[in-house]
Amino acid sequence: MASVVTKKISGKEYLYLVASVREGHKVVQKTVKYIGKKRPLPVHEVNCMKMSYEEKDWILDKYEDTLSYQDHAKLRKASENERKRLGRLDKTSKEKDKERFLSRFIAHSNAIEGSTMTVDDTFNYLFNDVVPPGHKKKELFMASNLFDAWRYIEKNCKRLPKEEDLLELHRLVNRRIETDKTLGKYKSVQNYVGEAYTTSYLYAEERTRRLLRWIRTAFSKIDDFEVAFQSHAQFEIIHPFIDGNGRVGRLLLNWLLMYRKKTHFAIRVERRNDYISALKNSQAGKAEAICRFCLKEYTDQYRFL
Repeated sequence: MASVVTKKISGKEYLYLVASVREGHKVVQKTVKYIGKKRPLPVHEVNCMKMSYEEKDWILDKYEDTLSYQDHAKLRKASENERKRLGRLDKTSKEKDKERFLSRFIAHSNAIEGSTMTVDDTFNYLFNDVVPPGHKKKELFMASNLFDAWRYIEKNCKRLPKEEDLLELHRLVNRRIETDKTLGKYKSVQNYVGEAYTTSYLYAEERTRRLLRWIRTAFSKIDDFEVAFQSHAQFEIIHPFIDGNGRVGRLLLNWLLMYRKKTHFAIRVERRNDYISALKNSQAGKAEAICRFCLKEYTDQYRFL
């Protein structure tokens, strides 16, 4: 059991997260995390600390496929068909196809976070140098930032992502949106997904590192698509940055697919409610929820094409 206690040092008061641990016949309190100078702590923030201490924010205890072999076959077939289609295109057509996909991916990923730029707006802005009227600077930054972050992935996706890559993706995604003090840095205050708890900021760094270790091992134990889908849910539960976690998480999802030579895909804003619901169910211990959601989105995208 963890709790927050105040310790007085040299006349000043500081907050610590401590845990009651049994040692023989005694129960002693051991310091777990230093929180900071004494201040009022919201109940929700303390609950996130306790949740993280008890590892209730970690859903990847097992290396286990949640979808059937037939589902995996559908995903592989969709990816293979798309790769074959792209292989038949000439260089110019491939470039145009890529522009259309990126416009769709960027527009939808940003729209999930509140942007009002359409796919056409995004295409014209990124590839025709046409600034769409009626949009805030932040929305324009979101589009160009996500484009730059995607290019970073393309340059590096032949290897697994490292911690510094995630920090760089966050810096690219939120450049000119967040302050320099928080860009490319782990959260130092608590954040939430609606009413849902996320990993305590006290644990964000170590949970992110743990996720990257899990990914390295998981690729040798479970299906490639499962690694990408399940790790996406875990990343969103951790929510390691103050802002931009959804966009960075969807970039990570595609990085892992591309690393294993699987075709990338876009999560549609029209399915935002189902997407959020799948992430919530995954946090409740049902990782199958995000995998089933991604299965449908992935196969629907390439069936449509």
